[in-house]
Amino acid sequence: MSTPVKPGRQFTMTNECRCGRGQEALLAALCLGALLSLAGATRAQDAAPSPNPPAPAMFKAPEPPPVWANRGRWNLGLQVGYAPENAIPRNISHIGLLIAQPQVGFIAWDSQASKLPVRRFEMVNEGIFGNALHPGGRLTGYALLCRLDGKPYGRVVPFFDAGAGIQYTTLHTRAPELSGGLQFSPQGGFGVQYFFNPQRALVIEYRYMHMSNAGIEAPNHGFNASMLSIGFRWLRRPRPAGWRPSPPSHNPFRYLFGRD
Repeated sequence: MSTPVKPGRQFTMTNECRCGRGQEALLAALCLGALLSLAGATRAQDAAPSPNPPAPAMFKAPEPPPVWANRGRWNLGLQVGYAPENAIPRNISHIGLLIAQPQVGFIAWDSQASKLPVRRFEMVNEGIFGNALHPGGRLTGYALLCRLDGKPYGRVVPFFDAGAGIQYTTLHTRAPELSGGLQFSPQGGFGVQYFFNPQRALVIEYRYMHMSNAGIEAPNHGFNASMLSIGFRWLRRPRPAGWRPSPPSHNPFRYLFGRD
C-alpha cells in the first residue's frame, strides 16, 4: 500500500519545484544576456579603427646603381691587340704588330638618362708598347682618343672611339714603308664592353689605324693596319648608403675581378 501524503507536505514540495524552475530560467536568461553583450562588444571592436595603424612606406630602399655607373670621373683599362698590315694601298713588308695599350680614362660628360644615342663622352689616354712580330722592331708611344659610349643593352655597352698617337719605332730600319723613327698614327674604331661584374668589363674592339711620319722625312709611304684587341676596364664603384671600407686583402684578383 502507498503511503498517503499529507496536504502540507505536498504544498511544500510544489513550492520547491517552482523555485527550482525559476532559478534555472533566471540563470539561462543571464547566460543569454552575457553572450549577446560579448557579441556586441566584438562587433564594436572590429568596426573601431586601430589605435596604431601601420605607417605607410614613405621611403623605398635605394636601387643599386647600374653595372656601368662610375664614381667620379676616372677609370682604368688595359687592352692587348694584334694589327696586321693590309693591302690598302699596298702591302710590302707584311708588318704584324703586337701592341699593349694601358689606358686612363677621364669622363667629361655622363648622362644615363639622356634620350640621345650617346650616354657618355670621355677622353682616353693610351700608352703604346709593342713589337713587330714581322719583320721585327719595337715601338713606344702615346695616343689620345675620344670615346663615345652608347645606350646600354643589359650588361653590354657599345662604344666608338677615334684619335691619334705619336710613337718612336725601329720598324723603319726593316720596313721600306716607313722613314725615320718618329711616326704618327691616326686611328678609329668601335667595340663592345660586357660588364660581367659591376664596374668590371670585358672589352673587345676593332680599330683601323694608319702610320706614317707626316712628311717629316721622305719617302713617306706609310702603311695601314686593322687591329683587333681584347682587354678589361675597371670603373670606380659607387659607394652605397652606409658604406664601410672592406677589410684589407692581399689578393689582387679580388680588386680586379671580384664583387667586393
